[in-house]
Amino acid sequence: MTEKTEATKKENEAEYVSEAPKKINKVRKITNYLLITVSVLLLFSIISDRVIPLTDNARVKGYVVPIKPEVSGQVFDILVQPNQLVKQGDVLVKLNPADYQIAVKQAEQSLEIAGQNVGAQTAAIASSQARLTSANVELENVKLQSARILEMAERGVVSQSDADQARATIATARASVTNAQADLEKSKSQLGADGEDNSQIKAALLALEQAQINLARTEIKAPTAGGVSNFSLSEGFYASAGQPIMTFVSTESIWIEAYFRENSLGNIKVGDEVDIALDFAPGKVIKGTVSSVDWGVDWGQNNQAGKLAQANNQTGWLRQTQMLPIAIEFDHSQTTGLLRIGGQADVIVYSGNNIVFNTIGKLWIRFVSLMSYVR
Repeated sequence: MTEKTEATKKENEAEYVSEAPKKINKVRKITNYLLITVSVLLLFSIISDRVIPLTDNARVKGYVVPIKPEVSGQVFDILVQPNQLVKQGDVLVKLNPADYQIAVKQAEQSLEIAGQNVGAQTAAIASSQARLTSANVELENVKLQSARILEMAERGVVSQSDADQARATIATARASVTNAQADLEKSKSQLGADGEDNSQIKAALLALEQAQINLARTEIKAPTAGGVSNFSLSEGFYASAGQPIMTFVSTESIWIEAYFRENSLGNIKVGDEVDIALDFAPGKVIKGTVSSVDWGVDWGQNNQAGKLAQANNQTGWLRQTQMLPIAIEFDHSQTTGLLRIGGQADVIVYSGNNIVFNTIGKLWIRFVSLMSYVR
């Protein structure tokens, strides 16, 4: 029994010795495969970050406009509901127009009075012109009569005093002409230009135009197509000119602002194709193009007078990366009802025509879009 047991032990030891190298080789192969896989993935990540940069730091941006009435008045009627979509020119709110309607009527009366005043001044000009004509005629008659008297005075037919009287009469007639001319110029200056170019008519027309504009401003209209939000108005509320009463979000100018690491921007240029996965629309990928790449961001290094310079503690090879924004345009017809200002998105940029990387990128962004269902 002892000899058989020893033989068995020797056989087991021989088998263990022969199997040990096989196990070591198998572990080594697996380790090598893992190292190769990690190296390939690392190399792919480095290259793809330059060729098809991807970011999940993207937001839907748009113009948010506070709606401010240009005239003051009580809210007369509210024609929209919170978060309602409207078209450009749709009336949002009406203010009480009574005061402004009265102002329009007053301006119309002022224009009529100005026209009457101009009419009266026109008659005054005609009268002044008639007096000037009469004075000129009288001057000519005086000159003729005085010329005969002066001629007879030279021949001694009449006395020298008669000659002096004739000269005084001519001077008086000339003075009358001068006065009549001055009165005519005064009447013309008071009247001003003819018709609508007259200063009084112009002033009255401008006052009427302003009154009509103020009346039209009692209807507060949508500046563009968009939606209204953040308001709680009621009829009777007094709206003051220049004070916001609601928020308007334009849907005509909406874009994506995506932030990329600096080392991802090397190949990105305006016009590059982009795929966008909106969190609000899981499973849907929207196509767009790069419209601009920002020149820089504020990194908190604006030194103020009276303060010491700030030291940046982020140094070294593994320091925190800086993010820079790019703007992305897209066809809004693809996103009807899918956009919300401030909504998040994933963005991938195809900076070249590399078929392999672009194909992988398109598959990945679609996978990311589907994962939005479980975010």
